[in-house]
Amino acid sequence: MRSCAMTMLLVLGCSTGAEDSSVPDDSGDSGAFDTSDSGGGDTADTADTGDVVLPGDLRLAIPAYAYPGTDAWSGFVAGAAATGGFIVMNPASGPGSVIDEAYVSAVAEAQAQGVIVLGYVPTGYGLREADEVDGDVNQYAFWYGVDGIFFDEVAEDCPAFAPWYAERAEAANVLDADGDAFLAYNPGVITCADYLEAADVLVVAEDQLGYLHDFEAADWMAAYDPGRFWLLAHDTGASVLGDTLQWVRDNGIGWVYLTNDRMPNPWDALPSYWDDEVAAVSAD
Repeated sequence: MRSCAMTMLLVLGCSTGAEDSSVPDDSGDSGAFDTSDSGGGDTADTADTGDVVLPGDLRLAIPAYAYPGTDAWSGFVAGAAATGGFIVMNPASGPGSVIDEAYVSAVAEAQAQGVIVLGYVPTGYGLREADEVDGDVNQYAFWYGVDGIFFDEVAEDCPAFAPWYAERAEAANVLDADGDAFLAYNPGVITCADYLEAADVLVVAEDQLGYLHDFEAADWMAAYDPGRFWLLAHDTGASVLGDTLQWVRDNGIGWVYLTNDRMPNPWDALPSYWDDEVAAVSAD
C-alpha cells in the first residue's frame, strides 16, 4: 500500500468584478444564454465562444471522471495545471475495492504538475454508514496519496447534517500530515454557511445550464471569499461560454467547470471547447 500523503491546500482567493450578478437574458438578445448548441463532450462544436477574456480570478475545479491514459484524463489534468485548479478522481463511484495502479501513477503525475487531486466519496445525503464513508477516505489516502476528499451527495438540510459531515471531515483531516486536508462538499445547491466550518469549498450549483437561470447567490455568501464556492454546469453551449464564465464570477464564485457534455455522465469527456475554456479561465 502507498503511504498517506494527503496535504493541505490553501484555497485561491478571487474577487468579484461586476455589481450585476443576474443571469443574462435568454430571450434572444445579444449575449443571451443559449443551450441549444450543447452537445456531447466529444462532439465538434465550432460556435463562437464570445471572445471574452476574463481576469485570472477564476480557477478550474474538474470532476475528472475519465480513466488515466485517455485523452480526457490528460486534458483534465492539463487544464487544472494551467489554471491553478484541482481535479476529482473517481475510480468506481469511490475508491473501489482494489487498488488500481493506473490511478496510482496518474495521481502522482498530476501532483508533479502542481495539480491538486481529490478523491470522490459518496455520502448518501448523510444516510450512508459513517464507517463506510470513513473507509473510503482511508482507501484514497493510503492507496493513492490524494490531497483531499470530494464528499458528494451532501444533504441539503445543512443545519441538521453539518455535525455529521464535520465528523467525516475530521476523519479525513487526521490522515493529513498537517491535520488539515483539502475538503470539498457537494450538495449541488445553495445550503448554508455551517458547512464551511469544515469544508474548504462548497458546490452551490450543479445542473444543466438551462436549469440554472434562476440561480442567485445567497446574501450570506458575500461574507466569504469566492474561492470557497464552486459551480458545475453541463449542457453549456460554446456560444455562451464567455458570458457564463462572467456570470459565475459576478455571482462571487471562484471555482468553475463548464461542459457541453450531457447526462447520464457529463463529466467523463472533455468539452469540445476545452482549449477556449482553459484560456479564458487562465487569462490574466
